[in-house]
Amino acid sequence: MRVSVMKGKNLMAKDANGYSDPYCMLGILLGQSPRETEEKKERKFSFRKRKEKLEKRSSTKEVLAATCIQVTEVKPETLNPVWNEHFVFDIDDVHSDLLHMDIWDHDDDVSVAEACKKLNEVSGLRGMGRYFKQIAKSVRSNGTSSSGSSEDNADDFLGCINIPLNMLLLLCDLILLAKCQVVNEYFSLRDAKMMALTGYHNWFKTSIHKWLQIVHDKACDRIRRAVDMDQLEPVQQARHSSSAVDVTACFSQVREFWKQLSWPDSAGAFIFVTRLTDVSATATATHTHTSLCIALNNTEHVRVFLGHLPRDLDWQGVEQAMEESCGAEGKEQVNKALNGQLYNVDADLQREAKRLITHLTDKMLSELKRYLQHISLSPDSINNDDAVSPLMKYLRDTLVILSESLVKENLARVLLGMWELLLRMILDTVAENMGVQVEFYNRFQYTVEALVQFFCADGKGLAIEDLKNHVDYKALDEELRLNKCSSFELIEQYFLEKISQQRTLKHTRFGRVSVKCYYDASEQRLTVEILHAADLIALDANGLSDPFVIVELCPHHLFPMAKSQRTQVKLKTLHPVFDELFYFHVSPEQYRHRFACLTFTVMDYDWLSTNDFAGEALAPLSDFCWPGRPNASAAGKTIQPTILHLARNKPKKPIMRILDARTGDGEAQEFVRKLKEIEKSMEEE
Repeated sequence: MRVSVMKGKNLMAKDANGYSDPYCMLGILLGQSPRETEEKKERKFSFRKRKEKLEKRSSTKEVLAATCIQVTEVKPETLNPVWNEHFVFDIDDVHSDLLHMDIWDHDDDVSVAEACKKLNEVSGLRGMGRYFKQIAKSVRSNGTSSSGSSEDNADDFLGCINIPLNMLLLLCDLILLAKCQVVNEYFSLRDAKMMALTGYHNWFKTSIHKWLQIVHDKACDRIRRAVDMDQLEPVQQARHSSSAVDVTACFSQVREFWKQLSWPDSAGAFIFVTRLTDVSATATATHTHTSLCIALNNTEHVRVFLGHLPRDLDWQGVEQAMEESCGAEGKEQVNKALNGQLYNVDADLQREAKRLITHLTDKMLSELKRYLQHISLSPDSINNDDAVSPLMKYLRDTLVILSESLVKENLARVLLGMWELLLRMILDTVAENMGVQVEFYNRFQYTVEALVQFFCADGKGLAIEDLKNHVDYKALDEELRLNKCSSFELIEQYFLEKISQQRTLKHTRFGRVSVKCYYDASEQRLTVEILHAADLIALDANGLSDPFVIVELCPHHLFPMAKSQRTQVKLKTLHPVFDELFYFHVSPEQYRHRFACLTFTVMDYDWLSTNDFAGEALAPLSDFCWPGRPNASAAGKTIQPTILHLARNKPKKPIMRILDARTGDGEAQEFVRKLKEIEKSMEEE
């Protein structure tokens, strides 16, 4: 068996100069019985401090072979030695023998290799512990094996590792040296052709589940220790921490080992590939972060690496093999098992990335709130540029830090998170300042436009479509636009939206009303015939209603002289027939407005309480009064009735809320009062 000792890292300092002179000794320990293994598995073993001898073995194993002990060179004054040395051992029993390795600090100029060579020529010594103890003593006595040397003269012990030889075939690069932070070792079989032998695969098959568990445990342990040592490290011109590199390196070793196995049965490999994918996914969950930006990069780095698993583990080959052996069901099983695992871990990592971005942007809350407050409280005498400049400077400085710390993909995500945070904060600020001067909303409109330019960065940042299509941007833009409107403009906007909704109504459960409307241009008179209603909702205890219709011109500020009119009450019916005429004076200056309309409000008459709202419908005056329309001619009386479907929508909150905040505006307050009455009537039913 060939063993390569590559390097050590962060060894203990034993010398006064703050360093050590480390060297490594390796040897083969003869196998132990299962009982011995069980009794000693919790014992911390060291060649230097071992107090018990191995039980007597057969005569063929009492004397150790002369090549059992080998030693590396001494690396002077270092805690991170690089050996890159290779050793070959003859092994008797791969299933029970152990590879033992000690690391010592050498404090003399005597050749450790020479001392090892002399002791390897000695026969009759039993136990590897005695061999290594003799080596340490002999170094102090110029290579003699005198047992009279005191323990204090021996080299300083730095650490050790005990590895079953059969596990070397399974673990490969995943072995970590006890008491050292990281030691990279590479173990390979002397005969590489063994990897392709069917007999080897059959033998390995019985232990693969144990190997997978060891891979999982060692990977998690390595990840935790890597995070403890986390530091920035360049990876392919990106900025990640060393722990992210260690995670992918750990899984790369497992991946390479699986490739070397060259499992001959692709269909049989399905269960193992599934387990490997699961091990990679679950071990990734242990990868915590040391700082937000680095952690975000770590998460993305690991997520991208795991996305290559289908290619690296040849999922397509497994799918084809399963389809050939089990048909379409076998292929579907592979898809569900493998893709399900990968989808879940990818979703988990994306959720973690989102959480980290939220945590990162939340740290900006206090500063952003302060700068937005500065904009809010700035007097009108300060121009918009001066009011917004502190916020923009803070954002530019923050962008410099983020650009230096985040990879491109994560920078875009964080910028989008900042955009969303600013939108919500400005929305809250506007909501807290309802009914103030229009200049306040103009200033924040300017602020939003400046922020769009900042995050767009002349096409180098976020896409302007993504910025403006965001639901919070649309809500904020609408909020600012409405707040800048006068009360009359808001009321007109309300009726425009109601007219638009009416045109889309095809059928409702609240019934319908049939009307005729025609206009006499010479007399500027609009005639309204309310014919009948059908399928109204029952609002009385008897399952019927007592309906009547209120007809009026809206908005009131456009028709200040027009009075609302109403039909007679029709008792105990859901299909009332009215056949009543009403007349309104409407000038061309009035009906030309798109928001000018007739409203038909159906109410249920109550003798002892307020009337109940049953539904309403609107008809724009442009449908009846414009020159050239059939309704605006002498033949208007003969036209077919218009069917208007009733609706019972609650008043639109933004407009109602803004108008309600304008306590000093009588027109706004009267309009809101009527809307609240309708809303209250609907809630009491």
